[in-house]
Amino acid sequence: MIFTSNRYKNKNLSLITAVFISLTGLFGLQACSSSSSSVPVVNEDASGLFKGTGTVNTSTALADVRGFVHGTRFMFFDEAASVLYDGQITAITASDLTATVDVYVDGIKVTTTNVGVTGTVTSQSSMSLTLNGTGFASGTLSLTFDPLYNRGATIAKLVATTPHAWRGAATTASTFTTIDSFNDETFNGSTALGGVSCAYTGTKSIPDASINIYQLSMIIDDTGACDHTGTGYTGFFAVIDGIEADDTVLFSTTNGTNANVSIMTRVP
Repeated sequence: MIFTSNRYKNKNLSLITAVFISLTGLFGLQACSSSSSSVPVVNEDASGLFKGTGTVNTSTALADVRGFVHGTRFMFFDEAASVLYDGQITAITASDLTATVDVYVDGIKVTTTNVGVTGTVTSQSSMSLTLNGTGFASGTLSLTFDPLYNRGATIAKLVATTPHAWRGAATTASTFTTIDSFNDETFNGSTALGGVSCAYTGTKSIPDASINIYQLSMIIDDTGACDHTGTGYTGFFAVIDGIEADDTVLFSTTNGTNANVSIMTRVP
């Protein structure tokens, strides 16, 4: 009887052990399945043309912010407020963005160190940035993606149809009003206002014909008291719609000391 009792006890223990092992295996498989099926994090793409508004310098309202994001570089400007933000994106994790930025006011760089930027971005939809500096380097930008980014780029859109193909006031250390743009990769412009005369020469290129971004490199020579001469100017063009299709150019360039920014229209 003692032997029989022990035998039944052993059977019960074996049954309990088998059930425990089965449950452990089941939960283990579920855990592995849950881990292996988790969705990977997808980082948003900040590339594009953008427009929007902002508030900086405590209470300065930016009513018409325009600009570009290409690669890791962004350039956003408000022509009426004469301010330009030239930045580098350092990381995008999911929709969270970090960057640094240089700030130009009235065509002159006003920051001495890169200002930290935080924000969020949703691919081909929106972007919000918070500038963590002081003065014009403090505030927020709220931007919306412009679908004209996907229109594409051709040098033919910049062909000069008159001696001065594009015209518009620009934010620089002094204002220029004309740009000559020809049907190859060369770029020429000039200013002769208020006793200041500068000559602009350079090249433009298309990094990707499927997007509406033109890259620009430029030098500025002194032809009469020019106050923003220099080499190493780089930036972007974009051809957008104004009254008609492709009749307006967004133009932005900096060299670490000065900036040239303009919204220009094609001369009829």
